[in-house]
Amino acid sequence: MAAVSHAQSGDAPLQASPQAPVPAPFAPLLMPNGSLASTGVYCHDRGPACASPGPVLPIGTQFWQERKLTGDWGGLRTALSDSGVSVHATSTTDLATVVSGGQRQGFLMPYLVDLNAALDTQRLGLWEGGRAFIDFQQAGCTQLASKYVPDWWGWDSLNPYTQNYTELAQYWYQQSFADGALKLKFGKIDSNADFGVSYTGSNFITQAAYEPGTLSMQLPTYPNQAGGGEVLFEPVKGLQGKFGFFDGSTNYYDVDSGGLGAQTGHTGLASFLWENPGSYFLIAEAGGSWQSDNLSGNVAAGWWQQTGESYGTGVNGAQGVQGPWGLYASFSQDLFKPKGGVPNEGLTAFGQFGWSPPETNPAQWSLMGGLSWQGILPGRAKDTAGLLTAWNQFSNEPSITTSAGVGEFVFEAFYNIQVTPWLGIQPDVQFVNQPSSVPSASVPDAVILTVRVAIAF
Repeated sequence: MAAVSHAQSGDAPLQASPQAPVPAPFAPLLMPNGSLASTGVYCHDRGPACASPGPVLPIGTQFWQERKLTGDWGGLRTALSDSGVSVHATSTTDLATVVSGGQRQGFLMPYLVDLNAALDTQRLGLWEGGRAFIDFQQAGCTQLASKYVPDWWGWDSLNPYTQNYTELAQYWYQQSFADGALKLKFGKIDSNADFGVSYTGSNFITQAAYEPGTLSMQLPTYPNQAGGGEVLFEPVKGLQGKFGFFDGSTNYYDVDSGGLGAQTGHTGLASFLWENPGSYFLIAEAGGSWQSDNLSGNVAAGWWQQTGESYGTGVNGAQGVQGPWGLYASFSQDLFKPKGGVPNEGLTAFGQFGWSPPETNPAQWSLMGGLSWQGILPGRAKDTAGLLTAWNQFSNEPSITTSAGVGEFVFEAFYNIQVTPWLGIQPDVQFVNQPSSVPSASVPDAVILTVRVAIAF
């Protein structure tokens, strides 16, 4: 694959693309290991249900004080949650302008609407330890982001890399055993919810915040979530292990016919195991989490492999690449938290590194680091500011990339204004260096201004 955004048009393949971002209103209250706390106030768009949606303001309170725009539905939302059914809806819109550089300048407007529901079998009066999750997503954009800035990671994580995207994005069931020490999950899953995650509270717009650049082509994530299974275990508190097996058909390449594999976002379990036998994605991760006083941290390391023939594009055109694989590591650490502050308030550092053999992957290694500070301004405890830098180094093999030996640099800064508990408005600036699949094309460095509007319904 050339060093270009995976946003392609026409008959080009839809490669693994950005995860659906977590909208700003009431980010999830997460444990150090990334699991949702039992008192969570907002559910991760791709994750399991919160045990409770949190307290709802009394009837008669002004609507802008409600946790969700639509309120408690006359008590129905609380009643459903108490019965084991958690329902959430979000809308996220990016008002983006490429002000200089790139292939072209101008305005575009990607958006994502997410509706999801989670069921807790124990609360439903059935069996203990069961959770089911179903997620519907509808996304689109006025113009593809890659037509403006053809970067590697994807500078706008909302962009579905097709003009329109409407999918039953996830449907899975998870069963816990041994008081939650072992969890088994099966269905159509976004693998980036459990694997390759550096910092779960991130509000960044660039996809570089959410996955290593070396995994950008292969990871079965939005909008190509895939059928698969996961084993999640925590043998002792603070020590986690994970393994995932997913349909890798999206990245399958038939050398004889030049045909591409099924897009797993469209097919889901319909293509699992039999659409392209031998094309699978495997990933394993081990990590640890800790807490000292009120400061939490975690570290993780992982291995992945895409089996069978994968898609690659070099100076001589498309070709098959046998079995790309790689390693990655990530961390996050709270640096400061005010005593008595609101959930997630404070300063957190995070980062991620990825590596892959240069003869099998257009991206040889990537590095990302950043800071996120909720409550940076006095009296604005729920506002969040962030800084991020990232680098992706391309392979020096011209047979699999047209950007042999060069790299791409990304910088992003934002300030999210939590206008109401259900409305976040986020001014954002990005700078992308070398946003081109062919260095000789001399696409200028890009500066992008965005205002993200996120609403929780």
